[in-house]
Amino acid sequence: MDQPIKALFVTGEVHPFTNESDVGTLTRCIPEGLQALGNFETRIMMPRYGTISERKNGLHEVIRLRRTKVHMGRSTETLTVKVTAIPGTRRQVYFVDNKNFFKRKGLHQDKLGNVFEDNATRALFFARSVLEIVRKMQWQPDVVHALGWISGFVPLVVTTEYKNDPLFESARTVYTPDDIEANATVSQKLVKNMKLSLNGDLSGMSMTDLGKHFSDSVAYPPSLGQNCESSVQFSTEAEQMIAQAGDLYENLLRVEAV
Repeated sequence: MDQPIKALFVTGEVHPFTNESDVGTLTRCIPEGLQALGNFETRIMMPRYGTISERKNGLHEVIRLRRTKVHMGRSTETLTVKVTAIPGTRRQVYFVDNKNFFKRKGLHQDKLGNVFEDNATRALFFARSVLEIVRKMQWQPDVVHALGWISGFVPLVVTTEYKNDPLFESARTVYTPDDIEANATVSQKLVKNMKLSLNGDLSGMSMTDLGKHFSDSVAYPPSLGQNCESSVQFSTEAEQMIAQAGDLYENLLRVEAV
């Protein structure tokens, strides 16, 4: 390809900001490694959880993305976007900041281990937020790689709510699950209240099942096994991990071109 492949990473974790699963390591390694190859352009987006110190990590607001609005059923949420570089690198991470969904002292549960009851709604808000931010940026991804339970709605939203948007209509999607039990499932109430576009009844599906069902490909982290020959399982070795991701994206786009 003459132009670099644009890969958008939508993730629940990036090491060292958060690191509860393999996802944090994958998103620390792959985007930077692909960017260094020269034929990839990468962006990373994740929630700005209340556990992430703005001062300690040097986060600052992206002014042009201020007060981005996201429709959530009958209500509208407003978000801000913060950005900082991964320590020791030039690779920037964009943080979705919203007090209602993310300013909590935990990623998916509180300090006592109680899982947040609105985790599915949080995941939907995150998916819509990221795509609205990308629209404001006017940055057209060739591949959208969603990682972790909180990114489970991303492939669905890309292929339904944003399917006619010129920025996303040709995008291929990849999903990488994690091993976190967030107890986040699709319900009829969520579908109705949030005006979700679904093909068939997906009630009871977890965020992980949703991500795998609607993505073009599934790429598993090193700690999770897979049985499907058409899927990828990332290596624990950084160089091989980067090469696997690059090959996967190129193959997806090659199939689309044919």
